[in-house]
Amino acid sequence: MTGFTMYKQIFSISILITWAVLPHLQGADTLTVAQCRKMAQETNPLQAKKLHAESVLALQSRNIRSNMLPRIQLGAQASWQSDVFSLPFKFPGSEIPEIPRDQYRITADVAQKIWDGGTDRFLREQRELEKDIAATQVDVEAFSAREIVTDLFFRALLLQENEQIINHVLHDLEARLKQADAAVREGVALLTSADQIRIQILKNQQIQHNLRADKDAILQVLALWIGRQESDLALKFDPSPVVIPEPSRPEHRLFDLQQKSLQVSKSALNVRMLPKFEAFAQGGLGSPNPFNFFETGLEPFVQIGLRAVWTPIDWGNKNRETQILDYQIKNLDAQRQFFDLRLRTTSMKDQEDEQKWANQLEQDDAIITLQTDIICRADAQVKSGVMTMTDFLAQMDLLTQAQITRKTHEIQAVQAREMYLAKMGD
Repeated sequence: MTGFTMYKQIFSISILITWAVLPHLQGADTLTVAQCRKMAQETNPLQAKKLHAESVLALQSRNIRSNMLPRIQLGAQASWQSDVFSLPFKFPGSEIPEIPRDQYRITADVAQKIWDGGTDRFLREQRELEKDIAATQVDVEAFSAREIVTDLFFRALLLQENEQIINHVLHDLEARLKQADAAVREGVALLTSADQIRIQILKNQQIQHNLRADKDAILQVLALWIGRQESDLALKFDPSPVVIPEPSRPEHRLFDLQQKSLQVSKSALNVRMLPKFEAFAQGGLGSPNPFNFFETGLEPFVQIGLRAVWTPIDWGNKNRETQILDYQIKNLDAQRQFFDLRLRTTSMKDQEDEQKWANQLEQDDAIITLQTDIICRADAQVKSGVMTMTDFLAQMDLLTQAQITRKTHEIQAVQAREMYLAKMGD
């Protein structure tokens, strides 16, 4: 009885050591799910759109600054008209030149903006917001990769952990096979017992091969998402609890920027009602001179001055456009509320799943403990000839399934938590 108790303790300790060590039996370059999410966002091809938005803003800013530079226009005109100005009488002793009906003109117009009522200021602010909105839309699109990467990570992790369990089972079966072969050689056991162990080893090797193939396939996809060339990745499993952060979604920043853009557009409507001032100059050659029709040759002319443009009455257009922008702001608020509602409902599901799987771990531990006791007793019964090797291997299968179930529930609980973090923004 003392030997049996000692064997039971040794077997239990070996199980506990295996479960404690398995999560750390990874390579030096291990990846956590948080690292994978970060890499997926940083290496997303969509990030190039942010650089494009910066370049567009730089070009647009230069265009806006050029609005304060003189505006130069060159023009030419040739025309024929059916009638021209003439005096109804003649002065004695003088000859009044006749204005030709075919007329020609070459002009150069220069205009310098003096005050635009603040149009360029609002335009610069609007272009800056457009750049921020474009960059935030990239963050929104790239954010969706977090959930995909999290799902891939835990699918591969579950296969990786199950593979470790099967490796441990194979190690134990190989040790038992050596003992069985030695007993067969000594004539104290039948060859059938050793062959049954060999069959069990082959079955577990098939399971190991399938697990490894499925894991490698998922890791190849995961490597593409996180921008890694190699797919031989080691995944780090951390079941320890974490502090749940406040939601930090890029959609919230996008809503804020879009609302600010609409507010700027409302403010810019007032600018349209203000007068604009500019200086202008026009010079050129005309036949006849447009400022003196009696100079019928190709004569130079110049005109300089100031001009203002003001639209004091727009027939209610500004008020109607303001109402349109107000409705767009209300629509944006409705979209934000719907987004928050959908986010809350999906996150509640993740939290409930985490609690559901975590609650089953206690029963899983109890099942493993009981099944370990059964294995210890069955091992002694096999040695005494009371139990067949087939029945013993069946009990080992039950223990293996219990261990896999326990590890599955543990990973599912952490996966639910990490899916919550992926949606909230860690």
